[in-house]
Amino acid sequence: MTDYLTVIEVLAIHADQIERYGGVHGVRDPGQLEAALYRPRTGYYADLIDEAAALWESLAQNHPFIDGNKRTAFAAT
Repeated sequence: MTDYLTVIEVLAIHADQIERYGGVHGVRDPGQLEAALYRPRTGYYADLIDEAAALWESLAQNHPFIDGNKRTAFAAT
C-alpha cells in the first residue's frame, strides 16, 4: 500500500523550505493544496513515478502557497 503525504506533512515541508531559502510563509489557497495532495490518489496513474509527477505538477503550477511552490513541490516528491 502506498503512503501518501498529508496536508500537515506538506505544510512542514513548506515551512522548512521557507526557513532555509527565504520567502513568505502561508497558504494562498487551501483547496488547491488539498486537490494537489489527492490528485495522485485517483487511481489514474500507472505507477509511483507518475503519481509523484502529478503531485509535483499540481503543487508547482496551482500555487497553493504564497511563496515557495516549486521548492515545496520538489522537496515533497
